[in-house]
Amino acid sequence: MPSQSGVRLMEKARVLFHQVVNKEKSWEDVNGEDVWDSIRQIVSVTKASLCERSRTSALWLQYMEMVEILRVFIKAERTGNWELHLQALYDMLPYLAASGHNLYVKCVHFYLESMSTLQTDHPEVYRSFMSGRHVVRRSDRYWAGLSTDLIIEQCLMRSLKTSGGLTRGRGLTEQQRVTWLLAMPACAEVNRVMQELSGVNYTSGEQNKDMSKTRKMRDVRDTLTIMTVLRERTPFGPDPQLRNIMNGVHADSSVNVDEALKVGKKVLASMAGKKVEDYTFRKSEQAITLASKSAIKINDERVEIDPQLLFQRLILTANVSEDLPSVFRYELSSFPASLFDSLLMLRLANKPALADATWDKLTT
Repeated sequence: MPSQSGVRLMEKARVLFHQVVNKEKSWEDVNGEDVWDSIRQIVSVTKASLCERSRTSALWLQYMEMVEILRVFIKAERTGNWELHLQALYDMLPYLAASGHNLYVKCVHFYLESMSTLQTDHPEVYRSFMSGRHVVRRSDRYWAGLSTDLIIEQCLMRSLKTSGGLTRGRGLTEQQRVTWLLAMPACAEVNRVMQELSGVNYTSGEQNKDMSKTRKMRDVRDTLTIMTVLRERTPFGPDPQLRNIMNGVHADSSVNVDEALKVGKKVLASMAGKKVEDYTFRKSEQAITLASKSAIKINDERVEIDPQLLFQRLILTANVSEDLPSVFRYELSSFPASLFDSLLMLRLANKPALADATWDKLTT
């Protein structure tokens, strides 16, 4: 239960929040209140206490930090905040290294080093990026910035693959690609003028679709569902061991995913002073998750096992006294093996084979 001082702080914060919502005060006036520093200090102390008491708590707090990094990155892209963009990439770099996304680690590391000297090497580009031009805007709304790779997929690649594009009978020779690309600006201008003339030009309103009543109600339902599950299977319990809160399986001593930040920083430290193309990542240096396979030795032979599957079989064996051969003829698993692999990742769909099987089924 929160202390009396904590309750008073939360009540004061609630009053300030409603004053801002009701436009009685501005965010600038409220931001200087001491209540925010007090709340941050209480949250920081509580997090440290939870991490010391339970590895599962440390894992979930780390997960919340990762989600916050993603939120910051999305905000940086949507609002065109260049400094926030670099900070978000810097914060996510250790987690990329710990999770084995090696190409991302190399590219982001090289990218951040290059951008650190952008102000002196290319001052005009730096000023342009600081004004929000590292993203593309297709409307004047504040939260409408889009990354350049997303714009390429939405505009250039879409027009390339739709009717009239290069993949619709025109061919993909070098001369045809150059002609098509050079003609795109003129075609876009003609398209814009024709839209204005016919009165069907694209416009955007001030209302964001995420602020609609239906979207808000769905967000509230989803939030209540998550809170209900976490209340029933809280990761912040007194159990000091690292465990899966959904099935109760405990991790062995080799699992260190709750220390992913520390593991990632160690990997990044080993990259210092080395060339990007010469550095080799080692799988043994990555974070080990609970879903990773475990191995045991049987007659000097290394055998991979699934701890959850083994646990389920042992529980079933303990409760069944007869007819064990018939029981072990079936795969005892909590997920369909035809859809998921052993790491609980959805299998890649073989669309051509699925289409052929569906067509054969319909024609017979």
